[in-house]
Amino acid sequence: MLGRDAPDACPATVFTDIECRLLERSTPENKSKPQRDLDFYLRAVARLGGYLDRASEPPPGTTVIWRGFSRLADLVEGARIVQQPYREQ
Repeated sequence: MLGRDAPDACPATVFTDIECRLLERSTPENKSKPQRDLDFYLRAVARLGGYLDRASEPPPGTTVIWRGFSRLADLVEGARIVQQPYREQ
């Protein structure tokens, strides 16, 4: 809802720093734009959920956003696991 009301809002209102970094890395080069506002990150989440982001498509819906956030949570957990030092039991 915030993305539709204020697409130019600061992404920090919705996403953490690690989420922003992971979304930036998951964005194809031809879809990257210098201005990284809330709309950029929401579209990146939608792409994780299966949204193709073509010019002829309507804005992403809630189901695609939900799937994208689910995948983003998996990516964040994977990044967290990789950052932890390995301890042999």
